[in-house]
Amino acid sequence: MVVVLAIDALEYELVDEFDCKNLKQVVYGKTDISEFTQPRTMVLWCSFMTGENKEREILAKEDEEMWKTKIPLEKTFFSEFEDPKIIDLPGFSYDKKQHDRERELLKKFFEGADNQEEKKEVRMEYNKHGLQHHRKIKGEFLKALKENHDLLLGYFSATDVIGHLNFGNKTLMKMVYEDLDEIAGEVKEIRDDHLLILSDHGMKGLGMFGDHNEYGFWSFDEKCNLDRPKLTDFADFLVDLK
Repeated sequence: MVVVLAIDALEYELVDEFDCKNLKQVVYGKTDISEFTQPRTMVLWCSFMTGENKEREILAKEDEEMWKTKIPLEKTFFSEFEDPKIIDLPGFSYDKKQHDRERELLKKFFEGADNQEEKKEVRMEYNKHGLQHHRKIKGEFLKALKENHDLLLGYFSATDVIGHLNFGNKTLMKMVYEDLDEIAGEVKEIRDDHLLILSDHGMKGLGMFGDHNEYGFWSFDEKCNLDRPKLTDFADFLVDLK
């Protein structure tokens, strides 16, 4: 089995600051996403799974239509595997209702809440919603680790979702990063397989809030020939691990 932890907005600097040893692995560093003018989640993951820059195609859609994107299996590198399991990945198997609710709450926080008390209540609901989904995906991913797939990819959005409203809250962000570090550790305990950890982009602080930055994070369990890789480099890399 080839295992991929696809973690939205995993920030290189916080992985280092929180000393997430399981996320770092043998080799780790920043990815190069400079080929993209807008580091949008849907653009980046669609480019990853196809091995091609999909920015023009995805950004040509209206925002609502963008999140309806479903790339067929045969147009992804997943089709090179006999029994792939792809959990919750944007552009392929993502829970759109989850994303829609996140956007509703973000809009309510920035445009609908009239005072700090209301904003506090919206932030609490938003965080609860994001963390509940994280626990659901974690359970599904750990269950799939014990099955016989030849490719398992689990997409975890909590670093992005929680980070957008709470990036300045180091206690909360550390809790999320430590949980992801534990998940990576469980992969290594359960499976003796290759593990790639990859983010689409990182995150920079804007006061209490967080926004996408100009690089991502990657790590692998053994030395390899990747050096500041692009997202589109990983399709061939993972297929070659079969």
